[in-house]
Amino acid sequence: MLENAILVTGAGRRVGYHLVKRLHEDGYTVIAHYRTSTAEIQALQDLGILTIQAQLDNRATILDFVKALQHCCSSFRALIHNASSFEPTAADLVVAAEQYEQFFNVHMMAPFLINQSLQPLLQGEDGNPADIIHITDINVENPTPRFDIYGTTKAGLHNMTLVLAKKFAPNIKVNAVAPGPVLFAEHHTQAIRQQMLDETLLEKEGGAEPVYLAVKSLLDNPFVTGASIPVDGGRRLSKR
Repeated sequence: MLENAILVTGAGRRVGYHLVKRLHEDGYTVIAHYRTSTAEIQALQDLGILTIQAQLDNRATILDFVKALQHCCSSFRALIHNASSFEPTAADLVVAAEQYEQFFNVHMMAPFLINQSLQPLLQGEDGNPADIIHITDINVENPTPRFDIYGTTKAGLHNMTLVLAKKFAPNIKVNAVAPGPVLFAEHHTQAIRQQMLDETLLEKEGGAEPVYLAVKSLLDNPFVTGASIPVDGGRRLSKR
């Protein structure tokens, strides 16, 4: 049974994969959650990292995932909620309602149930608090109308950060990291990429490492809770 582990959800690609790999390199025991098997998950397994598959889009499968975590790990150093669904809101209201349910479950219900269920197993080190870190988005601060369902459910996760910081103190710190354009997607055209760069004060694609550095700073700092760290190159200040 694992002890003092860090859970990272949504580790099958991009930022989540990078977080798991870097935490492992820094000597932490990591559990990587994924929805769909990828080459990145295989790479993590090859490193000896425990991976657990679970759908986080409905209550029953979320609770099954919690049970699996409780059976494989006796204590947790941190929970990092990175799993996310992202797409523009559908024009059809029936489809949009289905999107809302899925996004709510992934962005809010899953973190809520996991946090509440594993709270008794969260333990800090050297007398310091344990950590919960929510990966949110700069849409929390400057929402994009086309992605209103995505943005409002991420905003709900931000609010959860604040309330759980109060609820779980003093034994657990609860913070958020809010990324902006850290990694372009494959479907982004050159025009879209340039527009994003033009709206980013530091005028570059950040990459996943700055997100890890923000996460690591929260793990290392015993006196920060209820905070949100933007990792966006300044885009939240200028994006349209």
